[in-house]
Amino acid sequence: MNDIYTLEEAMARLGFKSANAFFQLERKYPDAFVIMKRGPGRNIRYHKATLDRFAKRREDLKQEKS
Repeated sequence: MNDIYTLEEAMARLGFKSANAFFQLERKYPDAFVIMKRGPGRNIRYHKATLDRFAKRREDLKQEKS
């Protein structure tokens, strides 16, 4: 289970409090959100390494802009 994030863990990793904002980003960058398993409701599992790479690039971009 170390190679996946739950929806809540993925939101925390990217710094989102709103699931709606998270899903908007997921639709905008579908390659960064590799879904490993989708269950009923919001029981979604994301590939951890891919999401971590996206989060790191996003953090670097935010630092570069400021």
